[in-house]
Amino acid sequence: MGGVGEYRSRARRLHDEDVGMGSRRFGAADQALFDVVARRGADNAALIQGACQALIDGLDSPALRDLAGASVRDRPTDVHELVVAALAELDIPYPGTIVGPLARRPGVDVLRLDIGPADDGSFQVRVHVNGAEMTSAGAGLGMDPYDILIPTNRLVATAVPTRSPIARCGCGVYGCGSTDIAIVRDGDLVHWDWLLEMPMGRGVSFAAADYDAEVDRVARDHSWETPARTAGRLVLTDLDYDRLAAFGLKPSWVANHYRYPERFLVALTIRDDYQVFVTTPWRGRGPEELARAVHATLAAPPAKWNATWHPTRPALTGPPAIAGRSWRRERI
Repeated sequence: MGGVGEYRSRARRLHDEDVGMGSRRFGAADQALFDVVARRGADNAALIQGACQALIDGLDSPALRDLAGASVRDRPTDVHELVVAALAELDIPYPGTIVGPLARRPGVDVLRLDIGPADDGSFQVRVHVNGAEMTSAGAGLGMDPYDILIPTNRLVATAVPTRSPIARCGCGVYGCGSTDIAIVRDGDLVHWDWLLEMPMGRGVSFAAADYDAEVDRVARDHSWETPARTAGRLVLTDLDYDRLAAFGLKPSWVANHYRYPERFLVALTIRDDYQVFVTTPWRGRGPEELARAVHATLAAPPAKWNATWHPTRPALTGPPAIAGRSWRRERI
């Protein structure tokens, strides 16, 4: 039996040399075993049952038979070794070395997206598949539009597999609870495979033309936006990210000040060292005019900004190196 490191190297070679899976035709049984490992990789009973079903479905290898005969009371590490060996013997990639389905699923599923308010005062992108709402069935709450649609639409499908969050914990924090999707375009189809807290027991596949139309529609629909949200979208979409990065700055979030809604904030980070806040007053301006004012401010050298800073590492007591004389410390 080969070790985990040896198998993962082999799996990476399989993925690198044959991304399209042209030389190895995977069927429903391969996909089913792959899915069991991807979704229930720490559950002895599910892995053993999956191996038994794989044998019934026509797959066979020495390690697969050993896995099917294992006990739920065996050490998880021993069962995992059998899983790794069985997948290697069957030339099935280990989950994580490839994104997307192994077998080409039919595009029978239907996607609908909408944006609405969340209980915490934010907004959420709700995902519906075949009429069922997936975000609440997953981690609990849809992602904020800023996290998956603005400034880049992370739901756009390409032939290069990508990963995007679609749900966060009901408390509003992604990471406390999380549902992700693996997205890949496969000719006239788009496949999703669920990762982390999965809302259903199978991956889904959409007709690419219908999928593209829905993803484009929700990205262009701004009817839900408040003035602050419109300003935020315009700010994030047209920021000069490369210029900010040259100063070590990365935008973190944009919103009205929670205490003083007449002030619009752009929050940035400097590595894991500092938070930087740049404030622009509304002064009766509309979202477009405010966004232009924000861009004009951020186009100036940081030393000229009227900004505040906050260290995110306790050892840092002084301002960041890029701070100007008008910068002051923010007490959080």
